[in-house]
Parts: sequence; structure tokens; C-alpha cells
Amino acid sequence: MSPSTPTRRTGLAATVLVAGAASALVVLPAAAADQPLRLTTVAVPDRNTDLDLGTPGPSAGDTQVFLDDLQRDGRTVGTSAGSCTLTTISETRLAGACTATLILPEGSLTTQGAFDEDPTTGPAGYTWAVTGGTGDYAGAAGEVIGTFRAGTDTVDLEVRLG
Repeated sequence: MSPSTPTRRTGLAATVLVAGAASALVVLPAAAADQPLRLTTVAVPDRNTDLDLGTPGPSAGDTQVFLDDLQRDGRTVGTSAGSCTLTTISETRLAGACTATLILPEGSLTTQGAFDEDPTTGPAGYTWAVTGGTGDYAGAAGEVIGTFRAGTDTVDLEVRLG
């Protein structure tokens, strides 16, 4: 969906057409309210769908829908489901908006945010809002910070609930 190398993470997705969303999740015990959840997301390519909705080829409106594994210590403990939509794409700018839900045994966390990057350098990371949750995460608010691992569809996440 992006001009040169890109996967959803180029922009993520997450999430993460970017940022896009493929990832492995590492979750720390939620015991201490001031301690962030540490996660890693890893893309599962056969569960990602790229929709060419704008002008044929990479263009504004194109969307990636994803369902990625969430892992802790290399073990799958949940999924990340969501989508990223491109809002602009050029030689020097790739931008879009994403939503993702992290689904864990304890409950789910909903997130949303935007990305804006130079496609020649690829994604560096993103900060999205935690907009809610269910189960142990009911009423959650805060932010999720995603850091891309170079050359992979893996994103390390830090979820700060507040």
C-alpha cells in the first residue's frame, strides 16, 4: 500500500498500512497502575487484507485490515485487530489513521491514532490514544507507544494507562 518497501507498518500499523498492525504482544502484570504494559506485535501476513480503494495503486483511501498475534515471552496470548487508512501519499510523505483493539484474556483495549512519515526512511514509531477497554481494562484511558523493529513487521508496544 505504500510506495516503496512498505507493509502496513510503514505508516501503522499496528497497527501500521503502516504502523500497521502486525505484532507480538508482551504483557506485564497489571498489578501496579503506574507500570506500563510492555507488548510486542508481530504481523501475520495471511490475516492481513489490503484494499485498493482510491486511485488504482497506492493512494489516499487505501486501507489495510489486520488480525495479528499478540505474544508474551514468545507465546501467543491474544490478538490485535484493526485497520489503517491512508490519508495522503507522495514521494516524501505517507500519512494515515488507524484503529486497533488489543484482545487479551483479561479484556480488551481499544486504541486509535495517526501516523505521518517520510516513506524513504520508513516508520520510526507512533503514539496513539487508548480510548477504552473491557474486563480488567474497563474504563481504560492513556496512550500506547509503538516502536518498529527495523526490517521486520514487529512493533514493541508500551501501554501507559492513566
